[in-house]
Amino acid sequence: MTFPWTVRVKYGALAGLAGWLAGWLTTIPFVFRLAWRYVDAHASQLPVAVAKGMVVWGAFSLFMAMAGFLPLWLPLLTFISPRWIVRRRRFLIPGAPLVALLALYHRMGLLNPYHFIHPRENLYFFTTAPNLFIITFALVMMWVYSVLAKRRLSAPGLLPE
Repeated sequence: MTFPWTVRVKYGALAGLAGWLAGWLTTIPFVFRLAWRYVDAHASQLPVAVAKGMVVWGAFSLFMAMAGFLPLWLPLLTFISPRWIVRRRRFLIPGAPLVALLALYHRMGLLNPYHFIHPRENLYFFTTAPNLFIITFALVMMWVYSVLAKRRLSAPGLLPE
């Protein structure tokens, strides 16, 4: 067997960690903006505020990643055939952020008809750190998993599934 469940879980965990790190790094400008607002023109306090903000945002984004990854993505990556994921990666890599965004927008109540007629709140929410984190996390997570799975499937000497 080329892909026992332990390897699938390991690759899923690596992909989730890579997605969290990429999402955390892409949202650092939001931390700087928020820290600058909190120091209120006291530039000497900016490094401490940025450091505290990065730690707090890192913990919160890790919680968001785990809250979405453990119940949704890890079971899918564990039980769906890696060959199927690798074959359909052109649809799954952009589809993962779309599913994550729809789940987040549904949870935030932004998918009701009022917000389609008056989309101002959707636009405001689209430009927030959690939204950018979710997009980056899901995109990178699915990409890393498909790269790892493809590399293992193309290794010589492995038996077909």
